[in-house]
Amino acid sequence: MTIRMRVPVRPSVEDITEYKPGKSVKGAIKLSSNENPLGASPEVVRAIVGRLEAGDLKLSVYPWERNEESLREEIARYAGVDVNRIVIGAGIDGVLDTLVKIFIGNGDEAEALIPVPTFSLYESLVKIAGGTPRYIPRDRDNNFGIPAAALISACNDKTRMIFLSSPNNPTGNCMAEGDVRAIAESVPTAMVAIDEAYVEFADKSLVNLVNEYDNVLVLRTFSKAFGLAGLRVGYAVIPEWLASIYNKVALPFTVNNVALTAALTALSDKEHLRRSIELVQVGRAYLEQNLQGLFTVYLSEANFVLVDVSPRTAREVFDALLKKGITVRDCSSFRGAGDSFIRISVGTQEQNEKVVAALKSL
Repeated sequence: MTIRMRVPVRPSVEDITEYKPGKSVKGAIKLSSNENPLGASPEVVRAIVGRLEAGDLKLSVYPWERNEESLREEIARYAGVDVNRIVIGAGIDGVLDTLVKIFIGNGDEAEALIPVPTFSLYESLVKIAGGTPRYIPRDRDNNFGIPAAALISACNDKTRMIFLSSPNNPTGNCMAEGDVRAIAESVPTAMVAIDEAYVEFADKSLVNLVNEYDNVLVLRTFSKAFGLAGLRVGYAVIPEWLASIYNKVALPFTVNNVALTAALTALSDKEHLRRSIELVQVGRAYLEQNLQGLFTVYLSEANFVLVDVSPRTAREVFDALLKKGITVRDCSSFRGAGDSFIRISVGTQEQNEKVVAALKSL
């Protein structure tokens, strides 16, 4: 006799919304996932192929500790921080997963503050860990800025993490350093996690604050400016006191041999990084200038622009563009965004021109 009975799962897991990535359609221009339109550095491809052919890159062997140390050392030089502050993981997602496990625990009533709209994974990870996310609305009339005073007022003795994305996804705006300092100083018992996934495209970084505050950390990735989204390499710059705890909680070997080689090589190819950043900055300005008369376009410091297509809905515009062979991001799934925003990744100049022409023809 077959007995079918579902094993109970935690209620907090039942409440999680499945993450929906940017839509990818074969043959379409993909401007939905904020990927590097130039792809990975050719030097990265040559390094991987060359080491595989030479037998130096063994897929049957676990990552060598020295290779992880080498990557951490090169990241430290790139970020301008001490190597003891660097931890790595499978993308920002993997690093965040470990950090949330450290600060948020099931049953301890821990809370996390999340200004919305923003990257939905923050909310999911907090719920998975058994914590409670609390949401602070961004100021739509002020380029979706965060009202720092309101955020500080919302904190209490249960607040353990505060998520600040700078530049923010999907709005593209950065945090003011003074606001971050005020938050860190006002809530010393909460870890302020600053997500800088798109910082290479911005005018400033907040990584220097990690040297000054024991409750501030900065997250970064190789997925965007470095073009390694498919290999999942991320890192965090954290207070030194947290490093040993992070290494206890993190799963071993989360960054694989191929990814380690790719990230190390990508850091050395400064020309490819420069061209990737320049392409985005020029293309971003083109999109902002050519769409502003059609819709409300929010100024961005990332590799995408947020567009309010009202009175149309985001779904209507998404479907219309899809019929023209272009995918963008319908932002209605972002908590607090409403139903009239789309996010357009900066592509090549040809792709940018096509999406502008397609939107003008609607």
